[in-house]
Amino acid sequence: MAFGVLLTDEGVAELGTTLKDYLSDGPSGKFLPCKEASPDRSFFHLISETRNAEGATVEVELYIPNRYIKLVMSGLERKHIGFL
Repeated sequence: MAFGVLLTDEGVAELGTTLKDYLSDGPSGKFLPCKEASPDRSFFHLISETRNAEGATVEVELYIPNRYIKLVMSGLERKHIGFL
C-alpha cells in the first residue's frame, strides 16, 4: 500500500524547509509519499522513506499537525494515487 499526503499551503509555508528532504512536487502541490499514514489525535502519523548522505534508504516517522493536511490518498501502488 502506498499513501500520498497532500499538504496545505500553510503546511508547506510552515514546514517546507524542515521537510525538504521528504517533500515531492505534484500537479496539485507539495506532497509526502508515505508507506503509512494514520490520524493520531491532533497529528497525522506518517512513515516515509528518504535517502541519507551515503545514498542508503532510511525510514522515518513523521508527526504532522492535522491542520497542515489537505488530503490523504492511498493505492496499491504509488502510480494509483491520482495527484502524484
